[in-house]
Amino acid sequence: MKLNEWMVKPTPQTEWIQGRGILLWLAFFFIELGAGIFFVATFFGNLWAMLIGWLVCGVIGGGVHILYLGHPFRFWRMVRKPGSSWISRGLIFVSLFLILGLIQMAVVSGGGSSLVLTILVDILAFLTIVYGGFAMNCVNGIPLWNTALLPILYAVSGIWGGASVALGIALGTGAASTIGVSLEEWIRLLLIAYIGLIIVYFISVRYTNLTGKVSVQGIVSGEYWPLMWFGVVLIGLVIPIAVVVISLGTGIENMSAAVLYIAILCELVGDITMRYLILKDGLYSPLIASSAYAP
Repeated sequence: MKLNEWMVKPTPQTEWIQGRGILLWLAFFFIELGAGIFFVATFFGNLWAMLIGWLVCGVIGGGVHILYLGHPFRFWRMVRKPGSSWISRGLIFVSLFLILGLIQMAVVSGGGSSLVLTILVDILAFLTIVYGGFAMNCVNGIPLWNTALLPILYAVSGIWGGASVALGIALGTGAASTIGVSLEEWIRLLLIAYIGLIIVYFISVRYTNLTGKVSVQGIVSGEYWPLMWFGVVLIGLVIPIAVVVISLGTGIENMSAAVLYIAILCELVGDITMRYLILKDGLYSPLIASSAYAP
């Protein structure tokens, strides 16, 4: 962008998606995916899924997030402003989730159970899933982010991804015969909800203001359309939908494990691509009106 166009036309945000910002994109994805896996696993008592979800959230997602911060030994200072910062709240949610998640796994591995602990862990897991959406939603100057639908979209995508990976873990550990059908029902409902939310989200942002219109056009028919139509729609939605339709006729227990793993991978590719587009095409609304910036 030319210097004379700065904040006169819609201006892309770069801090959260370019350079080191790529790490934040990955951190949000893995933290929320791991929490989603753990969240779903608690409903079925699958210890392997809990462990993998905990590792994805804490080790991969948390590790990448610390790398993004640049000063790993100072990140704890972020917790000092939970009243005004969603990043601060998010760090608290993730930390408490990881601590109580460890305790939950210890209890389950010992053959015990605690309803109160399970509820607390699930609440923290859910807050971990949605905090990234709320952190972005607070940026008033970017219409693509500043909508109440964004945290809802992230909640559904995080739990959908978690349910899909939990199904893959159940297949790999031989537990699919006992929990596979229930997880399949979760996945079907979440898939429908995710598709509906994407459509409503884009329509809502498109008609919010002119900058929202530019953002949506950039994703759907502009510079980023290949990522949207090939990465999100074809790979991330069409292939999983096809597998879901096939499973309705054959039953998930009769489907090839390879086909199911491919569908799970495609779902994750579509999710991480959608998150990239939302970050990449987040445009600040102009501070100064310009005749060159017209509908």
